[in-house]
Amino acid sequence: MKKLIITAITALSLAAPVAFSAGGGTTYPNEKANVNLANQESLQNGAKLYLNYCAGCHSMEYVRYSRIAQDLGLTEEQVMANLVVGDQKFGDPIKKSMTKSYAKKVFGVDPLDLSLAARVRGEDWLYNYLTSFYADPSRPYGMNNTVFPDVGMPHILADLQGEQVLTEEWVAAESAIKAAKNVIADANATDAEKSEANASLAEAEEAKAQLSAEGGIFVQTQEGELTAEEYKEEMRDLVAFMAYTANPVKLQSQSMGIWAILFLLLLLVPAYFLKKEFWKDIH
Repeated sequence: MKKLIITAITALSLAAPVAFSAGGGTTYPNEKANVNLANQESLQNGAKLYLNYCAGCHSMEYVRYSRIAQDLGLTEEQVMANLVVGDQKFGDPIKKSMTKSYAKKVFGVDPLDLSLAARVRGEDWLYNYLTSFYADPSRPYGMNNTVFPDVGMPHILADLQGEQVLTEEWVAAESAIKAAKNVIADANATDAEKSEANASLAEAEEAKAQLSAEGGIFVQTQEGELTAEEYKEEMRDLVAFMAYTANPVKLQSQSMGIWAILFLLLLLVPAYFLKKEFWKDIH
C-alpha cells in the first residue's frame, strides 16, 4: 500500500512541472499574466478587445460565436451587435477581415490563426508580448518587441498604450551582451579574453534581470488612452479570452479531474484488499 501511494505521488510531482512549463524560456519582461477564466466580465472584455483590434488580421477558426455566447453569458443579440465581424453569422467561426492575398502583399505572410496561441506560447508569454512593444525607427513599422525581437507585426494597440522606448540602462546591457558574445564566438580570441567576456556576459545578464524586476526596461514617451496599469489590465483580459479559446472546457476539465482523482483514491482501498486476497496464499 505504501509503495502504491509513493508511486502515485511521484507520478503527480513529475507531471506538475510539465503542465506549467508551456511558453519556453525566460523573456523580458517576465511578469505573470494571472488570468482568471472564471471571471466572465474579464472574458467578455477580452472578446471585445480581440474582435476590435485583432480579428482584422488574425482568425480564430476553431471558435464559434455561438459557443462564445454560451460560455461567456451573452445573448445572440449582444454577440451579433457587438462582436460579429462583417456579414458573418451567429454559428460561424471567427474569421479575419483581411484576405490572404492582401495580407501577403502587406506583411509578406498570412497572419496566424490564434485559436490555440495561448496553449502554444503560454499565457505569460502572450501577456508580456502585448505589453513590450517599443519605438524602433529601424523597423518597417517603427516598432519592435523585447519578447519577440524584430517582430513583423505593427503595434495595433498603440492608441491604448501610447509609445515607450528602451531605457539607456537596458540598451547598455544589451550592447554589453552582444559584445561579450562576439568575443566568445571569435576563434582568434585568447582564453583570457574569453574568460573576461564570460564574466561581462554574466554581469550584463544579471543587470537585465534586475532591470526587468524593477520595471526599468521601458520609459513612456507618449501617453495613450489608458494609463500603464489600465493597459496591463486590458491585456490581462485579452489574454484571458485567448486562454479561454485555446481550451474552452478547461474549468470543467479541472472540476471533473478533482472528482476523478477522488474516485481513484476511493478505488484504491478495495483494490488493495483485493490484491491481498489474491496473494494471501503466496505470501
